[in-house]
Amino acid sequence: MARSAIAVAGRGTEDRVPELSFAPVRCDAATAAFDSARTAPGHVVLVCGPAGSGKTVAMVDWVNTARPAPRLAWLTVCTSPGADLLAAVARALDPTAAAVPDGVLRTPADRAADLVAALADTEETVLVIDDVHLLTDPLQLAGLEYLLTRLPPKITALLGGRFEPPLRWHVLELAGRLTRLGATELAMPPDRVAELLAQHDCHLDDTDLAALHELTRGWAALVRIAAISLGTDDRSTALTALAAPTHAVADFLVAELIETLPPRTVEFLLTTAVPTRFCLPMAEELLGPAASRILDELLRASFPLHTVATDGQLWYTYHPLLRAYLLAEAAHTRAERLPGLHRHLAEWFTGAALPGCALDHVLAEPGAPGLASFLWEWGVRMVLDGKGHLLLHALDQVPGLSDDTFVGLLRAAVAVEDGEIAPAEVYLEAAHVGSWPGSALVPAEWIAALDHAVSAGVAVLAGDSASMRWQLPPVTGHTDLDCYVALHCGAAEVFGGRIVSGTAALRHAVVYAEEAGLGRVAVRARTAVAAASGITGRVGELRVLAAQALECADRYGLTGSSEAAMARVTAAYGAHRQGCAYGKPLPDLSADDTTTPALLRQARIVIGVLTFDDTIDRAAAATTLSRRLHHLLDDAPALLGAGNLVTEVLWLLLRVHAKVEARALVDHATRVLGKTVDTQLAEAALALHTQRPAAVLPLLTPLVGEVTDGQAVAAWLLIAVAADQLDRPRKVEDAFEQALAHASGEHLIRPFLDVPGAAELLDRLGSHFGRYDAFVDHVRAHRGAMADAPRLTDTELVVLRRLPSGLTATSIAADLGVSVNTVKTHLRGIYQKLGVNARGAAIAQARCVGLL
Repeated sequence: MARSAIAVAGRGTEDRVPELSFAPVRCDAATAAFDSARTAPGHVVLVCGPAGSGKTVAMVDWVNTARPAPRLAWLTVCTSPGADLLAAVARALDPTAAAVPDGVLRTPADRAADLVAALADTEETVLVIDDVHLLTDPLQLAGLEYLLTRLPPKITALLGGRFEPPLRWHVLELAGRLTRLGATELAMPPDRVAELLAQHDCHLDDTDLAALHELTRGWAALVRIAAISLGTDDRSTALTALAAPTHAVADFLVAELIETLPPRTVEFLLTTAVPTRFCLPMAEELLGPAASRILDELLRASFPLHTVATDGQLWYTYHPLLRAYLLAEAAHTRAERLPGLHRHLAEWFTGAALPGCALDHVLAEPGAPGLASFLWEWGVRMVLDGKGHLLLHALDQVPGLSDDTFVGLLRAAVAVEDGEIAPAEVYLEAAHVGSWPGSALVPAEWIAALDHAVSAGVAVLAGDSASMRWQLPPVTGHTDLDCYVALHCGAAEVFGGRIVSGTAALRHAVVYAEEAGLGRVAVRARTAVAAASGITGRVGELRVLAAQALECADRYGLTGSSEAAMARVTAAYGAHRQGCAYGKPLPDLSADDTTTPALLRQARIVIGVLTFDDTIDRAAAATTLSRRLHHLLDDAPALLGAGNLVTEVLWLLLRVHAKVEARALVDHATRVLGKTVDTQLAEAALALHTQRPAAVLPLLTPLVGEVTDGQAVAAWLLIAVAADQLDRPRKVEDAFEQALAHASGEHLIRPFLDVPGAAELLDRLGSHFGRYDAFVDHVRAHRGAMADAPRLTDTELVVLRRLPSGLTATSIAADLGVSVNTVKTHLRGIYQKLGVNARGAAIAQARCVGLL
């Protein structure tokens, strides 16, 4: 059974380590594992993988390059009858061991025990046993198991084979003395693939190298075959032919993997290779209960199957080149059975609510007879699942469908889901002018409902959903379509200012989505409901609903999705309003382009508000947000919440004393939005900041329209600060009493920090607010953490902004047309307000708080 054994590699008279006919390409994972095992007492490394995966090469490379060179015993198992593995191991490890006298009965386990005892004090040794998968004799296996489980501390064992011999490996695993290396660890990464190709004078660019690596998955033998076939001038043709696969690849796969398999296993392979991936329930439906045993045998034999767990189910995929061979073989030998198999697979995938996988098989059946019913049942689902592009690409291959109205509206729906305003409008316009004659696929009421919903979606993208009503059309009875309609009509109603009807529709969408398992829709609808609560000033409810949206995203495995990102921003804004902590960092939404959906651009501005205190250059951050808001007001003036953003950004501009930018923003908002509560608040805040407190009361009395608690708090705080500057203490107390009454219910901390002068005034008023004292303490706690810019006079700001130029006080005085003493007086005031005593420190602090 064992055909070679040596004492020390390269030192004996017969070097029996296999001689490679090529320069080995190092396997870093294997080398690291072997090095680590050598330092652990009595450790075993089991290397398993299919033929040509690099097991022997990795072990040969390591024993030839390991330093210091170990004492080595190398055995290669063969199928010679009567061979004795334990005897060969004993001779290799202890050549002086006495032979067992004739007539004495000793089992392999007995001999293993003798060997373990004899090697108790041996020097450091590496024992390599290759092709261990050929071991089948129970007695020999028992002896090997005894030796490995009691391996002396100074011996390291490396075992290589196509699959594990049937030993009790768990004993070694529980003792922490076993390391496993499989096909994944043996696979060559792209840089090692390039190294092997270079041995054949083949050099690929990054694109072709990535394509080759994807085809071969780093399987060493296939990479070497590919290197030989790519030694031509036409590399792209050679790569395409390799994927077919080539005769050389097919011959290798047949000889090393398939030829020895029983017919039932080959049938299993040819059947389960037809879908891109398969699972055990599918295999059992296609092939019967024996499929479970066959799959287990393949996995135990280290057959090249990749396993991934998805939604609690194990899915298996074949190596790409192996699957290509199996598909070609199935088409050659079972052509008449393939249409029925594709139909069966389409039915299985749709039954499992996996329409994206089913579509391939629907189209693979000649003539695609099941396509119409598939579109009827699953077309809208694929759009809602974010797989609409797959659907449209497939439909482009089917003549005659592109003119159907239902297909055209699906195109528009996909564009809406992608946030592509212009394409969605084009498809809708084509439908409305009648370029499509109608639909042979679905009823007219479906067309009307889908048209209405897509139109609503486009209106929300453009920020123009307030232009008309988006009431729900009659229910169609198709869950996915009714869900889509409820989602987009509800969102259009909410962001068009019709909160009650919109929220009701969105709650319908949540119910439909949960029933159908549409996670993306459920998260989006919940987030929109949360936003509706925030629009009406119910911040506490907003936070609860946003948290439910995030929990829903976790439940559906959508934590990193764009839907979850919007839910996170919504939840963070609610926490910000209440002065609470929220998860950072916030999502990075790239949304400056005018073709970007209005809600995404709005969210980008909200993120800027939330992260303002963490920015290094606050002045630049404030002006950037102002610029974005100007563009949003121009492009989507009817967007609900735009007015609230005006006051949010205005507070930041005032904090960095950007009065010119603040004036421009307020004027622009008033022109676009008219006289609203938000523009009244903004005008009053600007009046207060420019030392015109007497103008505040007329601006805020009365407020126009419905007023949320947040708006009322800001208004009363502005009145309180103005009254204080006008020396009207009674009015100050009354205004603060009103502000606290509106703020305490929703725990609105932020207005006290945003309204200029409100927090300082609250500190001066002391603690005589009665039932609001605890809330006031919360406000003051947050006030202590703020680092706002101090109030500088206009002239002090002019002087401050000349300091980074390096001009002397004399030069600054000459520029301003004042005396040097006047400039020095302003500098002392600047230093005092910034809490510094030097010019450089003043510049640094001014930049920190946003004055520069």
